[in-house]
Amino acid sequence: GVPGVELVAVCTTRQESADEAAKKFGVPLAFSDLAKMLAHPDVDVAAVVVKLPTHHDLAMEVIAAGKHIYTEWPLGTTTAQAEEIAAAAAKKGLRTCVGLQARHSAEYRHLRHLIDDGYVGDVLSCSMSQVGGGGTSERPPGRLWQRDAAVAANPLSIAFGHAIDGLTSVMGPIESVAGVVSTQVKEWTEAGTGKRYPATAPDDILVSGRLRSGATVSVHVAAAGGVGTGYRLDVHGTDGTLVLEATGSPHSSSPARVLGAPRGAKELTEIEVPQDDWVAASGLKGGPINIGKLWKSFAESIASGDDGFEPSFASAVEHHKLIDAVREASESGQTQEL
Repeated sequence: GVPGVELVAVCTTRQESADEAAKKFGVPLAFSDLAKMLAHPDVDVAAVVVKLPTHHDLAMEVIAAGKHIYTEWPLGTTTAQAEEIAAAAAKKGLRTCVGLQARHSAEYRHLRHLIDDGYVGDVLSCSMSQVGGGGTSERPPGRLWQRDAAVAANPLSIAFGHAIDGLTSVMGPIESVAGVVSTQVKEWTEAGTGKRYPATAPDDILVSGRLRSGATVSVHVAAAGGVGTGYRLDVHGTDGTLVLEATGSPHSSSPARVLGAPRGAKELTEIEVPQDDWVAASGLKGGPINIGKLWKSFAESIASGDDGFEPSFASAVEHHKLIDAVREASESGQTQEL
């Protein structure tokens, strides 16, 4: 398990499924009434891990109960919702955490350390590509709701949102963006029935811009029709090059590696990435690793009273605004300043 964190209760909309989940994961308490769970004295922090359209109402209920709170990314369906949630939590003086776990990846953190330590010298530019497969595959019935752009649970908000957070955790804030956001797959096919549904959810995002540091940045995140080509982040500086490669998205703990070439080198070579000792002992594997690191850090901040924990709901609001700027840049054809 994660040091400092104990899962003491689960809550679903049906008592049967809550009991089943509690039994499967060895959780002492199971509820089908959120208010009753939040009233239990053993619950210090509540995690909102449900479909995006219900984030807002559940988060507001948790906050009203005075519990510290974790919510998956995106925080809300819109920036206005995110702002309302963040303001309510701040007014109550609660600790908040949003599930932007990429920044807790060992590879991202080591890349940032190498850059800060001068491995590439002054950063001139960076480029990132993340292309996943399955964009034209059949979709299970339980996923068809995501085809509607209005619900905001799509590659722009989720895949791009996580990927760009990882990039900025290494490279620093983005100052300006231009972009093209498009829906390349305009129909989704339901698995089992073959029925086709119109889709408006954006699935291909191209961004170019400038970092606050002055370096240029380019990003392509997409759900391709065939086999995805994974993830790659290139950082070029006056004294060298660094690369982060992953088979999938680093935020989900896909197998990844860091490569580097100091100035004068003829090829990239792999750089060993230090790992947290507690991870191996915890039994965490795959996707839960970075989330576990995020929760460990969140728990430590609650215990210590540290006000500087990131990613908080305040930083989630800023991230929502970045995605709004990308969308506006595409719709207006004009560069957006942040």
